[in-house]
Amino acid sequence: MALTARENYLEAVKFGKPDYMPRGNEDIFHQVRLHDEMRMANWTDRWGIGWVCDMPGTVPFPKHNPIADILRHEEYVFPETDGLFVNIEDELIKMKSARAEGKLIQGGYAYFLFERVWALTGLENFLISLVETPDAASALLHRLAVFARDVFARYIDMGVDAVSFSEDLGTQRALLFSPAHFDKFFLPEYEFIFKDVIDAGIHINFHSCGCIESVADRFAGLPITVLNPVQARANDLREIKRRTMGRTALCGAVDTHLLMTGTPVEVRAETARVIEILKPGGGYICAPDQGFPNFPAENIIMLYKTAEELGKY
Repeated sequence: MALTARENYLEAVKFGKPDYMPRGNEDIFHQVRLHDEMRMANWTDRWGIGWVCDMPGTVPFPKHNPIADILRHEEYVFPETDGLFVNIEDELIKMKSARAEGKLIQGGYAYFLFERVWALTGLENFLISLVETPDAASALLHRLAVFARDVFARYIDMGVDAVSFSEDLGTQRALLFSPAHFDKFFLPEYEFIFKDVIDAGIHINFHSCGCIESVADRFAGLPITVLNPVQARANDLREIKRRTMGRTALCGAVDTHLLMTGTPVEVRAETARVIEILKPGGGYICAPDQGFPNFPAENIIMLYKTAEELGKY
């Protein structure tokens, strides 16, 4: 008996026996989003971070950072998590309906740990603090980790199947800090945040743009369920696969630049190349390596047509 799209996805991400390679255009998730957490606009959020959106339809950038001096971070008062969870009864009704339709329920959280801390302090200030004032950097990160763990505890109580969040850690060439700094400052906090989620059997969908191959094995060891978007021009796909095989599934990896500028013939060839690398052994969801509002229709159609043709196990 053929698996449903939901069942097939779950088999793939646990390295089981899927019928086919899942695709990013399959409608199997119902997303639960926190209240007033992110806007594609110029605004000041509940943390006091001032966001500026320079291009319509794109993610805004934090231009006002409320923690000017990280040594005085204890004076900064965090918002209450209750403000993120409103209209819960209505959302629970929607979740029940979505689950009846066979969908997985995924709780979202924008600006997770690294993204949140540097939005509060400014990127340069925070990176300098890892070297010059490491105790203060560590203390602020742990305050944010406690906040994030509380958010996830609320999601656990709501009965989600997965949590997802944004946590861009890389540039096009490397992490924004050394792997040693990752191990010292971030890995223990991720372990702290994810403990209850993992104990509850809830999937973790970890989003990080940029080059993260040097710590991909750390993600697998946590363990992260799915790592996305596996940016094609920033990572060695074979190395990422080697470091995560059997432990963490990969989603994305089809070059967005090519999808925007290439021909359908080029898209087919690149999609086939990526599938050849990442499909074997399971644990791959074929999709673009970035979200973008206006992919040429013929190219996105070709991507998923190719994925369907070559995706049988």
